[in-house]
Amino acid sequence: MAETEQKIPLPHDVLMTDTNGYSILAKKLFEHTGIFMDPCEKNYSLMSNRMQKILRKYNCVNYQDFIIILNANTNNEAKEDFYQALTTNTTQFFRENEHFNFLKAQMPTIENYLNTERRKELRIWCAAASTGEEPYTILMATLEALNPLNNIKVKITATDINTLVLEKAKVGVYKKELLESIPAGLILKYFERNENTGEGFLQIREKYRCMIEFSKFNLNAEGYFFMNKFDIIFCRNVLIYFTPKAVEEVIIKLSKCLDKKGYLFIAHSEAIMGDKNGLKSVAASVYQFK
Repeated sequence: MAETEQKIPLPHDVLMTDTNGYSILAKKLFEHTGIFMDPCEKNYSLMSNRMQKILRKYNCVNYQDFIIILNANTNNEAKEDFYQALTTNTTQFFRENEHFNFLKAQMPTIENYLNTERRKELRIWCAAASTGEEPYTILMATLEALNPLNNIKVKITATDINTLVLEKAKVGVYKKELLESIPAGLILKYFERNENTGEGFLQIREKYRCMIEFSKFNLNAEGYFFMNKFDIIFCRNVLIYFTPKAVEEVIIKLSKCLDKKGYLFIAHSEAIMGDKNGLKSVAASVYQFK
């Protein structure tokens, strides 16, 4: 039996001109994730770059070949590869650090509320975990701000739609240059070199990795169901990819996941207009459940 001929995908600049194929793939991405990719040159280029590896893997020349595979609805791996290729975004430690300064300032108030409720667990949800920089930053900032005498346990739920980035986050190994925004004292406390790290890499210490539960979650889901409500939710630098209608729907669902007086942090570029959905603005891109 003759081997299947390996096809070569169209060059990047040619693939960029297939606006019809782009529109079909962008629609599929939106329907599954809620992420909206505007039809513009920047996104044509982004789609083409990220699809090159996928097209090679599935022996496709162009978008249309891959769309046939998706429409056949028999290859779940192809669907997952597609969604994951288009949902990997830039992240970093202590991004928009003003939020963590605000969190530190509010921690005594949060601890007093927990004591009033006779609860010793601070529940936090990082709804766009990516490769882990965000949830580990939240963990470090929270632990440093808490009064150890109160013996409050920190429980962080970290989710993302992309399982590949979640696997990286669970391992918690990072190049040293990615840690430049972290104070030296925190690097010594929270990171280590061990048998899992090569030259130029550090890993989050196991005792801290165990404080975060990573799992797959789609913000485009109809409802958000968790065992408990959260005191703090971070959902930053993901809503910018959603349509205004989808953003409104996500904010409503996030607000329903907040405990009394809970805080919602979104990115500075994603600010909500006015107080609504039971939320009031208390700082730049920070909202509190009334």
